[in-house]
Amino acid sequence: MYRYGRSVLFPPASLGIVWTMTLFAIWVCGDQYFPLTTTANEIVLAGVLSFSLGGICAVVVPLGKGRTLTAVSAKRRTQVDRWLTIAGFLFLLNIPFSYLYFKQLSETIAPRESMWRQIRIASNQANISGHTALSFESFVLPLPSIVALIAVYEYSDTGRCWGRTLFLVLLAGGYQLLNGARSEVLLLLVSSVVMLWLKRGTAPILLLATAGLLFLLVFFAGQVAMSKYGANADASLTDNLPRVAQGFGMYWMGGIIAFDQNRQNPELRYGWDLGKFAKRIANRFGATYSEHDRNLEYTKISPSQITNVYTAFLPYYMDHGGMRGVVGLMFLVGFLSTYVYRCAIRGNCWAVFTLGAFVYATVMTVFSEEYFAQIMFWIKAGAVSTMVYFAPNITLRGRPRSRDRDVAETQSCA
Repeated sequence: MYRYGRSVLFPPASLGIVWTMTLFAIWVCGDQYFPLTTTANEIVLAGVLSFSLGGICAVVVPLGKGRTLTAVSAKRRTQVDRWLTIAGFLFLLNIPFSYLYFKQLSETIAPRESMWRQIRIASNQANISGHTALSFESFVLPLPSIVALIAVYEYSDTGRCWGRTLFLVLLAGGYQLLNGARSEVLLLLVSSVVMLWLKRGTAPILLLATAGLLFLLVFFAGQVAMSKYGANADASLTDNLPRVAQGFGMYWMGGIIAFDQNRQNPELRYGWDLGKFAKRIANRFGATYSEHDRNLEYTKISPSQITNVYTAFLPYYMDHGGMRGVVGLMFLVGFLSTYVYRCAIRGNCWAVFTLGAFVYATVMTVFSEEYFAQIMFWIKAGAVSTMVYFAPNITLRGRPRSRDRDVAETQSCA
C-alpha cells in the first residue's frame, strides 16, 4: 500500500504500518500477555485488507468540485491573520471561566483520587444523554483546536508568525488537558503534523520527533495525575517510569488482546455506540434516545494486567454483524479516508482541515473506534475553516464593498 500510494499518509499504508508494528510488538513481548487466537488474527487481517480495498476503490472515483485554498484572496488572508490574533486573545481571557466550569462540573459526581480524573469522568457523564443544557464552555472547547489548525496552515504556507502558531497550539492543548482529554491532544498534534507534511510534501522529521516527545510527556503527566496503573504523584521519577511504560504498552498492545478476550466472553459488555453523534443531535431537539457510557469495562489481558481499550474491531465485530460487519465498515472508512486524502492533496479547504482527524482515527484503530466518534469534529473543522476562508465579507449598509486587491503580507504578529 505504501508503494501504491507513494506516501505514508496514504490511509491504507498508514493502517498497514500501524497494525504490522502492533502485532510485531505483541510477538516480541512473548507470554507477557494472553496469546491471540487465530480468529483475532483473521479479524485484523480481514479488516486491514478491506480498508485497503476501500482505499483502492476511492482512488478511481472522480473528485467533486470544491473550493481550494489557492483561490483565497490576499485580502482575506490578511483578515484571517487578524482574526487569529483576536481569537488567541479571547481564548486566553476565557481560561478562568473554563476552569470554573469544569471545576463545578466535577462536583456533580463522587470524589475520585485526582481532580484531573474527576473532571474527565464528570465531563463524559454529562455528555452521555445529551439532555443537559448546552453550556458555552462545552461549545467553545473544539474551537481552540480548529483555530490552532488554521494558524498551522497559515504558518506552513507563509513561514510567518511561528510564535503565534506555537502559542495557539499550546493554548488549544491546554484547553483539552483542562478537560482531562489526552486523546484530543494527540488529535491536535497529529493534525498539525499532517498539515505541515501535506503542505511541504515531505515528512517534517523534527516536528514529528517534537510532537512525539510532547505527547509522551502529556501521557506521563496524565497517568501520574490520574494514578493509573500504579503511577503516583508522590512517587519518584525512577519508580514511576516503569509504571508509565507498562501503561503505554497496555494502551498500545492491550486493545486487540482485550477485544479477543471480550469476543470469547460475551458476558463482558461495553457501551460503545457508533450512532451516538446522531442521538446527541436528536436529543438536543427533544428526543429521548439513551446513550451508553463510553467508559468500557476492564478486561484482563494477562494474569496481572487489565485494560478498558478494545480497538476499532470491538464495535464493528460485536454489534454489527461479526466478520461481515468488520469487512463492510472497514471498507467504508477506508474509502472515505482515501477520498478525503485525495481531496486534501488537491487543496480542498474542508479536506485539508479534516485529513488529520482521519489519520488520527487510523492510528487509533489499535486503541478505539474514532472514525464515527470524530464525526462532529470533522463537521465543525470543515465548516469553520470554510467560513473563515470563503464566507462573504460583512459590510455596513450603504457602504460600498471594497474590491479584493493584493495586500503585502508585512503585518507584524502579536
